[in-house]
Amino acid sequence: MNTVLAGLKRINLISGKGGVGRTTLAASIARAAANEGRKTLLIEIEDDSGWDSALARSFGLKHFKIEPESLAPNLYGLCLSAATGQERFLTSFLKLSSLSQMVLGNQGIRWFLEGAPAFREMGYFYHLLLQMRADYECIILDLPATGHFLGLARLPHLLLRMIPFGPIAERMKEGQSHLYDPQKAAVFIVTLPQELPVSEAIELGSVVSKESLPLGGFILNRAPFNPFTEAEEQVLQGLSQKSKTRKLMVEIERIRRFKEARARLGEELSKRGGGGLWIAPEVSSPEEEIHFGYRILQS
Repeated sequence: MNTVLAGLKRINLISGKGGVGRTTLAASIARAAANEGRKTLLIEIEDDSGWDSALARSFGLKHFKIEPESLAPNLYGLCLSAATGQERFLTSFLKLSSLSQMVLGNQGIRWFLEGAPAFREMGYFYHLLLQMRADYECIILDLPATGHFLGLARLPHLLLRMIPFGPIAERMKEGQSHLYDPQKAAVFIVTLPQELPVSEAIELGSVVSKESLPLGGFILNRAPFNPFTEAEEQVLQGLSQKSKTRKLMVEIERIRRFKEARARLGEELSKRGGGGLWIAPEVSSPEEEIHFGYRILQS
């Protein structure tokens, strides 16, 4: 079976609800892509909470910088900043950095702009667009479990309806040419093998399709190790019920739930007519996480 690396596009958005292991997977996939020799950029979106970044922590840092910084051979990290994107967007057509800084530095103007539709998302989008213009072979974007994903996904359609011409429209169309092209981009939705996370992943997949973003597929994380055949599972199921051995019952139940989750996600992909179902095993140590990207297999 192929690893998830075979399914990567140039631009890869890793999404999913909180607590499903999305950030760990994004870091592991980026490491694996870089180890294959691809020039890889790993991106996070700035967090206003003030806490250290979980993604940056996996590389021994508190936060990524707003300019790409080297993390390892072929691997770079970056933090998308709304303010940075806004300033660089204004500079791109005001032509003077000092003028754009003066505009954004005026509190009255900033209050007005912050109240404008999607101004913050536009900053993130333009900062991302600048990275897409660079020569990276693989871009991995760890999307937060917030509304940023929907904001970024809907931004080009929203602004092009309001402003169909001019510099803003040109940049939105350029961004669309990257993010909405299934040959260039893909969204991977991470989930766990439990009923609620799987339902949430399927719902998020519907949103992705509705927004015309290419769905790369689902990554079913923390898959339990299953050394048993179907016949052996039936025997063990009977033994666990008779002996009431809690540990055995728990393991058999976890395997059953995993199989149900895999079947539901596979059925959903069949309905959509595309996308892969990737299986990520449980890991128990930081050393395993480093090589995790090679162990995420297509089901």
